[in-house]
Amino acid sequence: MNTKEAILNRRSIRKFKDTKIDLTMINDLIEAGYNAPSACNRKPLNFYVVTDEEKLALLNKSSKFSNMPSPLIIIVAGYLPLALPSKMQEYWIQDASAATQNILLMATELGLGACWNGVHPQTNVVERIRKILKLDENVIPLSLIHIGYMDEEKKPNSGFDENRVFYIN
Repeated sequence: MNTKEAILNRRSIRKFKDTKIDLTMINDLIEAGYNAPSACNRKPLNFYVVTDEEKLALLNKSSKFSNMPSPLIIIVAGYLPLALPSKMQEYWIQDASAATQNILLMATELGLGACWNGVHPQTNVVERIRKILKLDENVIPLSLIHIGYMDEEKKPNSGFDENRVFYIN
């Protein structure tokens, strides 16, 4: 699968089979996330790989939109001690977003389904996830990604709208 195919085939999957994900695949997902662009290459990110059934159940209930049982959840979080200083600190959000997208594309390439659930800036959801995973205040969860073998099928859809593209020559 080439990059364009992965982009066009990536869909938000919300129904998963109850099949464990191989550790090699999990490592591929994390490696893809870690190799996303990062402001000044600081990589102020932590990745939390959750397969424990009790924690998965709690994370499913952590927000209004996250209740979709999956065998794997990856939380991409900002780790503030590695973030850029002062006014540039919030570039961690862009770094974590790029990492999340890389994970979604790698999941597609691996034949897995995935769904990105936003966490930050919903402070109540951030706090719930911190409590579930016992994270300190230097860690800010940005995304909760459900991953698993698909139990639903969605057709590729580019969604391209040329009316939203403006060329400045």
